[in-house]
Amino acid sequence: MHAVKLPVTAPVTIECEFWPENDGWNGVCREFSIPVRGSSFEDAKRTMEEALSAYIESVLRQYRREPAA
Repeated sequence: MHAVKLPVTAPVTIECEFWPENDGWNGVCREFSIPVRGSSFEDAKRTMEEALSAYIESVLRQYRREPAA
């Protein structure tokens, strides 16, 4: 049998808070202490998605580097 190895993207739902402030929108993911700011709600949401993706990828990279106990 021949196995195929490829990356799979799995959606993960994480609750975040967003609110208008001054001339833009702020957001925070309290679970991971990630703050964002955007010029619009859509911009703040997209920025949060990118920040969460980068955070999760960095955690996975760190996990893969740590030797098994």
